[in-house]
Amino acid sequence: MCYFKLVFRGLCKVYFLCFSYYFWVFMFLISSRELSRLLIRFRKLYSGCSVSEELRGWNWSNDLLSPPVDNLFLGVSEVANRYCPNYRDIYLRRVANIPAPITVKTVRGWVYHALCSEFPSLVRGKLYSHGLMRGYDLFKILSGERDGFIDSIFKRYGVEKYVFGLDYDSLRSDSCILFDFMVLNVSARLDEIISELSYPKVENVVGRLMPEFEEKIVDGRFLGLSRELRVDVFMDNRLVVDVKTGDVRDFHKYTLAGYALAIEADLEIPVDYGVILYLAVKDGFVKIRSDLYFIDDTLRREFIEIRDKAFDIIQVGEDPGYPSSCPDYCIYYDYCRVRRIGGRG
Repeated sequence: MCYFKLVFRGLCKVYFLCFSYYFWVFMFLISSRELSRLLIRFRKLYSGCSVSEELRGWNWSNDLLSPPVDNLFLGVSEVANRYCPNYRDIYLRRVANIPAPITVKTVRGWVYHALCSEFPSLVRGKLYSHGLMRGYDLFKILSGERDGFIDSIFKRYGVEKYVFGLDYDSLRSDSCILFDFMVLNVSARLDEIISELSYPKVENVVGRLMPEFEEKIVDGRFLGLSRELRVDVFMDNRLVVDVKTGDVRDFHKYTLAGYALAIEADLEIPVDYGVILYLAVKDGFVKIRSDLYFIDDTLRREFIEIRDKAFDIIQVGEDPGYPSSCPDYCIYYDYCRVRRIGGRG
């Protein structure tokens, strides 16, 4: 592992806390100029590091990267999210054909991702239809859209089918808090941008307020991954972002390696950096944490090893059994617990 990476791992959490306001807001508030400046600093810290050519995704045909099984394609999160150390989740989903249960955490992830991805379009639409305005006026307009905006997302995902009672009320309340957070930030940023421009025009202001950081669909089949991988944010400056709405887990970093390899294989664009953006609403406040990684040889090799193990579980087709200790945050925890206690498979 590169020495600079070891040093940077210790620095990045402090550094990103300082810049969490900006990185929350990859999707809405950070300007491309500000982001470029931050990346220049990161590249200087990693100036002594490089990625081996054999571990670039465009070399998918070599023995190291080539998938061990033909015509089998897995999602990046399915591979990387090692909630079960025994890969029993892979067996249950892919061999036993038992779908992953839909939990409150699952639905929360759907809702938060939709809020984040659709909010920029809402803001653009209001500015283009109403023209330039003060941040306070934008705040009032967007606040009036909150309930309808959230209702449409809840309806589209059928939230009422999966979440009930106090859990439903809590998710609804937290969604409103997240929406208000975004409205306050974008309204303040609008005033700031207009104050910096001598002759502000709607097009220029919107371009700086809402950079086009959009979800990217990538074909991962060269690597044995899904044909329509959805990368939360990908930017041309070799940076990929994955948004998480659950607790911090060490294995989340492997999703960055999987997406980087897939982008390189499909688009032949080198991807060196990744950010895991953790988004939560706790005790009435929005909480943000951003962890940056240099997607080095070690991270890439470890992802490929996990992928190959998952393929092996499916190819062999035998239940790997329960791990010595089942983590309660595993998506199949309740399913396995009931059967383990009852003595069934």
